[in-house]
Amino acid sequence: MDIKKIKEIVNSSLPESYQEKAILSVLATDKKVIPYIMEILDYERETNSEIILDFNVELSRALVTLEDANVKSNKKAILDPKWVAGEVRKHYQKWQEFIRCGFLVDGLP
Repeated sequence: MDIKKIKEIVNSSLPESYQEKAILSVLATDKKVIPYIMEILDYERETNSEIILDFNVELSRALVTLEDANVKSNKKAILDPKWVAGEVRKHYQKWQEFIRCGFLVDGLP
């Protein structure tokens, strides 16, 4: 990768849109750029997958907690726990092809 050329472009007085195109032109001539981009995409995909799994665990835990018969709403509560649980259920139903509740909950796949 021609870092020197990229530095020249960045430090130039060219408008930003021209700088972007010029940098892309420099990158396009580099045979290593595709493997670098693939590494970045692979890392991003792995990270996103881990984040989704972690979110799913926490959302599953929240749903089970909110649906517990011992959780009651009161006048000081910001939101009704049953309503929040209903919204979480809608979320699982909307995205059922991609995520599943981490606990066995009636009505959810």
